[in-house]
Amino acid sequence: MTPSPRRIKHPATPIEELYGFRDQVTGMRLCFFTPSRRFDLWQDYVAGARRTYQRYHVENALRIPDTTSESSTPFFAVAIDDHDVVRAGWYTNGRLEAVSGAHAPSEFASEPYSAALVAEWIDSVLADGVMEMKGAWVDPESEQKSGLADLLARSYLHAMHVVGVPYAFGTAAEHATPRWAQSGAQSLPGIVLAAYPDARYRTTFLWWHVSGSPERCAPDQLALYLDERRQAGDDTRH
Repeated sequence: MTPSPRRIKHPATPIEELYGFRDQVTGMRLCFFTPSRRFDLWQDYVAGARRTYQRYHVENALRIPDTTSESSTPFFAVAIDDHDVVRAGWYTNGRLEAVSGAHAPSEFASEPYSAALVAEWIDSVLADGVMEMKGAWVDPESEQKSGLADLLARSYLHAMHVVGVPYAFGTAAEHATPRWAQSGAQSLPGIVLAAYPDARYRTTFLWWHVSGSPERCAPDQLALYLDERRQAGDDTRH
């Protein structure tokens, strides 16, 4: 049996959050932090990621950066239920300084042409500002797991505003691509899917643009996203 997520020690407060809002669908709060702001929540995020990746035997795909309670990176987001339990999350190391800092090209080692396409795309937007989204997970035991998955997909749009970059990218299993596309994700033309992290999966590359991706969202996801921007006190022009 999968252990229950650990209860956090203190509820999040607006002062500690970089950004946050309540999801209308699941009723949970999505909160953005750095480890220096809420190291306990970072630890809960990591524990949930490890537990979930191990459940599906893909723990080799999870790379957690070394952090302390004083670390100003990575940025991370967590979905917290009314019992103060972390139910989903992801992290990003922030703005990339070089293509070599991205992990995504290495995930396409089985498809060299795709690896080159990914590296070329990252290089093309590096000067504008781009970040890599990593370690996304949703609690498989949650009754709200479908809504949480939609929430995480939308949250990448928010993340670009929080970090201050116009582009974001990540990799995803082929079966999950339609959900990401509902929140504006695009794939690269001509990319060949990779067998990653093992032969059971077909992995693709997805990217987002801070103003272009909302225009590609499904109507219900766009409406939720704009409401969340208003809740967070952010400018809702997209």
